[in-house]
Amino acid sequence: MKIGIFEQMTVNNGLILTLFILIISLLALAYGFGVKARRLPFTAEIEYNQQQWQFLRWWVKLALVAGVLLPMCLLALAWKQPSSWVFWGSYLLIVAVQLISERVFSRFLVRSIVVPIGFLYTGFRLWQLLDGFTQLPFSYLTLVGFGVVVLFWVANLIMLMVMAIPTVFKASESISQSRF
Repeated sequence: MKIGIFEQMTVNNGLILTLFILIISLLALAYGFGVKARRLPFTAEIEYNQQQWQFLRWWVKLALVAGVLLPMCLLALAWKQPSSWVFWGSYLLIVAVQLISERVFSRFLVRSIVVPIGFLYTGFRLWQLLDGFTQLPFSYLTLVGFGVVVLFWVANLIMLMVMAIPTVFKASESISQSRF
């Protein structure tokens, strides 16, 4: 029985990963140039207060542990399983590309670009994790670790929506007033 091309494709397929990176990079460029030209209702800078910056410093450390080091440990625990290598390799590739693109785009365009990049990559990462949950074999220990990774990225998405996006989004009325 033949399976259609789209039924064979998983989110961690090289084509899907490449298309995602290209599309998000184009959207990031559009955001950066749109904000610089003052055509989008977002600020160029991230205007966190002192308390938010303190929280963010702690959050970045948590992200390193739950989003990078723990997945590396899960990869090491499953080193004999090729499916785990493909999954965690794709996951870590997307994390690395996100960090590189945030660094490059925020340096050359606008600093606030890290917010939409983080939001879109976190959504994609959750899709990756959902896909991995259906494909990876789990022991109790790796399932708990996997759950911690998922919970962190869900919390990250919530943090971005509650703290980061409101910080860079300008009310649409201020944009329309500046056009008149």
